Amino acid sequence: MELTELVEDFVATKLLSKIELDFLETELWETIQHLGEITSLSSAPNSICEDLKLQKGSSWMMCCAVVLDEARPEEKSRTQNFSKLIKKYSLG
Repeated sequence: MELTELVEDFVATKLLSKIELDFLETELWETIQHLGEITSLSSAPNSICEDLKLQKGSSWMMCCAVVLDEARPEEKSRTQNFSKLIKKYSLG
């Protein structure tokens, strides 16, 4: 499984399996755990960012957070949390 492919699939179909969503949850969690060690995040294509209502040049991980917020809403937004962390670590 690839995070980028799953995000692209979700943009196209708005559907992911439980296993695929679990994979995205794990990827986002691991990235958050190691954010202080990361020097940059890879950007998603502008078309993906636009479809997810994100700024052009947003990271694949931010796209992942949006997908998870849409597919598995929680009380606390993963997108807002990740955005705050990106600012904290000057990665945005």
